[in-house]
Amino acid sequence: MKSEQILRKDVSVVQHGHILIDKQWQPSGVTAQFTQDADTYHARYFNRLDFENLLDRMLSLAGICRTARLTILDIGSGGGSSVFAAAKLLPKSHIVGSDISPQLLEKMAAFTASSDEFRDRVSAYCFDLHKPFFRQDSFDAVIGCAILHHLVDPYAALTNVVFALKEGGKVILCEPLEAGNLINAIIYEAVITLQREVGTSVDERLSKLMFAMRCDIFARLGVPEVKPYTRDLDDKWVFDPTYLAGLAKQLGMKNVEVFPVMQDLTTIFETTFRSFLTESGNADIVLPAKVLGLLREFDSGICSSLKSRFCSTGIFVFTK
Repeated sequence: MKSEQILRKDVSVVQHGHILIDKQWQPSGVTAQFTQDADTYHARYFNRLDFENLLDRMLSLAGICRTARLTILDIGSGGGSSVFAAAKLLPKSHIVGSDISPQLLEKMAAFTASSDEFRDRVSAYCFDLHKPFFRQDSFDAVIGCAILHHLVDPYAALTNVVFALKEGGKVILCEPLEAGNLINAIIYEAVITLQREVGTSVDERLSKLMFAMRCDIFARLGVPEVKPYTRDLDDKWVFDPTYLAGLAKQLGMKNVEVFPVMQDLTTIFETTFRSFLTESGNADIVLPAKVLGLLREFDSGICSSLKSRFCSTGIFVFTK
C-alpha cells in the first residue's frame, strides 16, 4: 500500500530502516521501556499472550468479515504480536502497524520484510497517535491491544483514529476495566492480611507485589482527570462503561459495547491472579493454601452474570 493513499497531505515521512517515521516525531509521553529498553520490553511481552485467540474473539465480537479485502489500522503495534495475529486471521486484508516507538516498530517491520507471508500485506508507520496522521476514510477497522490506557489523552488519540475510519467501521480495543481491577484490589488486600497470618514461611515478594498493585490501581482511577503523576505512569488508566459511553458520544460514534475478554468466567479471579504473577516475572512464587482458597472463594461465590462485569480486562467495540 502506497503512503499517499492513506497519509494526510500535510504529513511527511522518512524511511528509517524498515519503517516510515513521521518527520515531526518526538518521543513525548513515551517511557524509556518502549525506546531505550525496547529489547527488554519486546523479549518480556512479545509472546506473553496468545494474540491469535485474543484477536479472534475481538474480531468475532465486532462482526468483522474474515474473507473481505479490508484495510486495518493496528494502533500501538509494538513488536507486532497483534499485527501478525490480525494478518493471519484476515488473510485478504492489509494491516497497517503503528507505534510511537521506532525501536519496537522496527522489530516488527524487520520480521515482516523477511516473511513471504506478511511482506506485501503489512506496513509500518511511526508517529504520535495524539496528532492527525492518516487521511479521512482510510480504514475499515481499527484494532488496539492494550494501548489506550498508556495515553495521556485517550479522547485526542481516538479523535484522529475515528477521523481515519470509514462510516460503519469499528474501533476494537482490549483494555483494563475499573470494576474488575477494584475487585482485584480487594483480593490483593486480603492476600496481604492472609500472608501476615501464615507468617514468614511465605515468599515475601507476594505481599510487596500486592501492595504495589493496589497503589497502581488506585493511581489509575478517574479517567480523564490527569493527576500530577499521570504523565510519569506507564499504565495511566482503568476504564468504566460510563466513561466509555461518554467517550463514544464525544467522538460521534453510534455506540460502544463492552465485553469481558475471557469467554470462560469460571475461574477469572484465580486465572487473573496467576497471570499477574507470570507477567510480573514471579511465576515461581508458591501460593499458600489459604491464598488459593481465597481466590477460589471469590470464583465460586460470584455468579457468572456478575463476573462478566468484574473481568479486569474488557473488549470495547465502537461503531462509527
